Amino acid sequence: MARVVRNLLFRSSAVPPPFKFHDLRLPGSFSFSTSASIRSKARKNKGKNLEKSSNISVINQSKLSQVKRRTRSEKELDEEAFLKNYGNENSAHVPVLLGEVLDVFTSVTLRSFLDCTLGAAGHSSAIIRAHPEMQVYVGLDVDPIAHEKAQSQLKSIIDRDSFDTASALKVHTFLKNFKDVKSVLGEVADDLLTGGVNGILMDLGMSSMQVNDAGRGFSVLKNGPLDMRMNPKDCDRQL
Repeated sequence: MARVVRNLLFRSSAVPPPFKFHDLRLPGSFSFSTSASIRSKARKNKGKNLEKSSNISVINQSKLSQVKRRTRSEKELDEEAFLKNYGNENSAHVPVLLGEVLDVFTSVTLRSFLDCTLGAAGHSSAIIRAHPEMQVYVGLDVDPIAHEKAQSQLKSIIDRDSFDTASALKVHTFLKNFKDVKSVLGEVADDLLTGGVNGILMDLGMSSMQVNDAGRGFSVLKNGPLDMRMNPKDCDRQL
């Protein structure tokens, strides 16, 4: 009986033979074809990128290089959108980490928005474009030079771009410090004080507009007076 069982277990044709590696037949061109396909796609993408780059002026290339260096961002830069918004002398100041800022508010319905450090409205311009549902915008900055640029930039967006609710968007900008935000919101609308706003942005610190201008008194890159007043018209100097 034991012999019959052993014969069934070890000699049955239903049991597959032991695996032998040399029985495995892989196409010899498998790895070569795959790498060749990758190289082919890389060449095509490189060709497209070179063709696209050739259509960008030297000035725009310089701007792209500058923003990539300044942002320290891992996100890919949408060159077409960047050049449209920031590729000329009249365009907005290049904002830092713009992609990341937009990502933060992607899933938020921004019917009201507060930018506590308006600057030249680089971030705000992009946020307004990305949220056509916005009805109330409030921006504050203590720098009159930046504030003037911001007003011009925001006006150009409303006049140039087509939003479904563009006529309903109310833009309010103030030459004030964000410490005065409570009184500012109360001045705009009482319900903003009680109900709050849907989004707030604070980009603290100096901007390149201030640091790169030796006359502003902030620069450590150029010779100039040590002033450091955000508003040059303030009576008291900081230092």
